Amino acid sequence: MIKRIAYILIIVCCIIVTVGFFRYNPTVTYTKKVPASAETVVYINLREIEYNIVLSFLKHPLSQLDFKESSTSKEEEKKATLLDEIEVPNSLFFYTNKQEFEDFFISSPIVVKEKIIEALKEENFTAKNVNKSTVYSKGIISCVLQNNSLQVLLKKHKKAQISPELLSKLNQENYFSENDLIFKQIKNSKQPVAISTLQGDFFEFVIDGSSLRIKGELSEENNLFEPFKVTSVASSILSVSGKLNTELIADKLGENLKKKFKKITTLSLDSVTNKWGGVVEGNLTSFIEKSDTIVTYEYDDDFNKVEKKDIQKTITPKVTLELQGNDLCDYLKEKEVIKRVENEDLLTLMPLFTTYSFCKGNGLKFTSEKNQKLTKDIDGNNKFYFLFNVANYQEKDRGIYSLKNKYLDKVKTIQLSVTNNNQLDATVELKNTSKNVFLQMLD
Repeated sequence: MIKRIAYILIIVCCIIVTVGFFRYNPTVTYTKKVPASAETVVYINLREIEYNIVLSFLKHPLSQLDFKESSTSKEEEKKATLLDEIEVPNSLFFYTNKQEFEDFFISSPIVVKEKIIEALKEENFTAKNVNKSTVYSKGIISCVLQNNSLQVLLKKHKKAQISPELLSKLNQENYFSENDLIFKQIKNSKQPVAISTLQGDFFEFVIDGSSLRIKGELSEENNLFEPFKVTSVASSILSVSGKLNTELIADKLGENLKKKFKKITTLSLDSVTNKWGGVVEGNLTSFIEKSDTIVTYEYDDDFNKVEKKDIQKTITPKVTLELQGNDLCDYLKEKEVIKRVENEDLLTLMPLFTTYSFCKGNGLKFTSEKNQKLTKDIDGNNKFYFLFNVANYQEKDRGIYSLKNKYLDKVKTIQLSVTNNNQLDATVELKNTSKNVFLQMLD
């Protein structure tokens, strides 16, 4: 009996793998998918994602299932759903640029069925007329219907507005051909998601067990990271080290962000980036917990003085932050962001805990402890490094510093490194090692 079950499982697996070879390696169609004005292209291999989920199910079948009672009635089951009313393609392209598509990622056309409008309404999409076109929106997602196809518009920020000019640009005449350079590396990619730009940036999303990795290379034109030897502290919960291109940062910062920064800090963001050399080295190594006894007095009904003791607990992050910039320290003192208090220079922008400031040479250092020193390891192979041990951070109650988020709660660690030859490698390691990454992201 056991042998028979084993043989059946082997046969089923062979059938799935054989069918998968043909189903999940389809020929990609590039004709009239991405307009020639696009500067960034995101390629999503939907069949590869589906195949990845199937393989994960075969490895851990029980962990993929949710045994929750469904309260859906028979009448509700008959209603139109988006998946039923969409012809799911083998792959999908999203594109954007800095001109007409600046605030959006636009999808390639998706074939739809007759009841698509009913399905959108069932999913609580609201309709709005824009220049004789009807746009259906929900959150950051908007859908534009034309004939028997639909295009998805993803907002890059909540305040992005769909204008008549944007809709007119959806009907293009010039498209990239399959042989254009922007598709060169995408065509060779076997990963679920790939991103390519006209400047030469290229990234792939790789599913590696319970981890999601982003691997690729940065072009010289868009490179945010300048030459540097990064440092790290072995015991850090959160660590960042590198030298950023401040000119590129200043160029990409929007006016709204600059106004908000000025309102909160009274500082000019342009002035800060101009005086800052780009070097940043920060480490959060632990949290210091203290219990202080506070004595107060009250009077009873007979006016007798009664002592009352309360235990007040405080949590302070043990953190250091180092910046470089010849004039940055003087600028912050001039703006009274750094003030002299009882023979100590303190950062006034940090009301949650006392932050000591130290200006020396072309550097500026902030610490939460007066004499805090860290032993750092130098890495000459990378010019940028970032680490966030999410599980370590969340294992205890951090008081006002606690981070609770349904997505972060699934994450174990987040790491990012950029090598001296502009190779980027980022990893998001999840806590659940048995359930597929895509399914965990959708939960």
